[in-house]
Amino acid sequence: RILSPASQWQMNSSYGNDPVIRRRLGPPTVALHPDDAAREGLAEGDQVVLANGEGRVPVTVAISDRTLPGVVLMHKGRWPSLSPGDANVNALVPGHKSDIAESTTVHGTEARLIRAEAAE
Repeated sequence: RILSPASQWQMNSSYGNDPVIRRRLGPPTVALHPDDAAREGLAEGDQVVLANGEGRVPVTVAISDRTLPGVVLMHKGRWPSLSPGDANVNALVPGHKSDIAESTTVHGTEARLIRAEAAE
């Protein structure tokens, strides 16, 4: 499951092209719980791809105990045209509506984690 909250530098994609904000954001990362990283044989800085039936997003691994096992954290707000693979986390979100008030299913998004070299 992917959680995609705002980062400390952005509430949304406004100013996502600003060089200062882009520098502060650094490369797109996906935060994994240490147990998940160990199970997958991944280390801090490894290149992976988040993929599902909707799309693919290349990202760098960040290991953090701020996430729960089985959950990854990837901040929203990046401009696809300024991101690797011309994609951000939104590329993984299906256009389905939830069963409660026809809301978004953005926080119910699931994806596979694939080593970058295996994804090619």
